[in-house]
Amino acid sequence: MIKKILFIVLFIYVMCGCSQQQVENNPSKTNDITLENVEIIIREKGFELEKETDLPSENVFIQELNGVIPEVYNLEGNTLSIYVFPSAVERGKGIQRFEKKTATAEIEEHKAYGINNILVFYVSREEKIQNRLYEALQKLDIPD
Repeated sequence: MIKKILFIVLFIYVMCGCSQQQVENNPSKTNDITLENVEIIIREKGFELEKETDLPSENVFIQELNGVIPEVYNLEGNTLSIYVFPSAVERGKGIQRFEKKTATAEIEEHKAYGINNILVFYVSREEKIQNRLYEALQKLDIPD
C-alpha cells in the first residue's frame, strides 16, 4: 500500500514538473504595449510630445488609477495622458475606476483610447487631431 502511495506521489510530482517545463519553454505571446511604443507611434504620425508638468493635481486626467500614474504630455496645446497598465484586464479596471471618479463631475471634453494594456486620454475638442491620434494608436493593436 505504501509503495502505491509513493508511486502515485512520485508520478504526480514528475507530471507537474514536466508541465511546468513545457509552460516555461512555450510562453504565450503577450501584446503588452510599452510607453516607448506609444511615444514612437505618436511621433511617427508627425506629432511633437512635450512633457507636461504644470497641471493642477486635481486634474482628473493626471490622477492615479488603480496604482498607475500616467505620463502626461502636451500635444498640440492640449493634455495627453498615457496610462500603461500591467494587462488589458487591469486597463479595464482602470477605466471603470475613472468612470466612478468622474460620474458626477463635469469634465472637459476628451477622447479616451484603450488598446491592450494602455489607456490614453486626449483632452481636446479638435476632431481632426483626435482622428489622427486614433489612427496612430490603432497601429499598436495590430499583431506582429
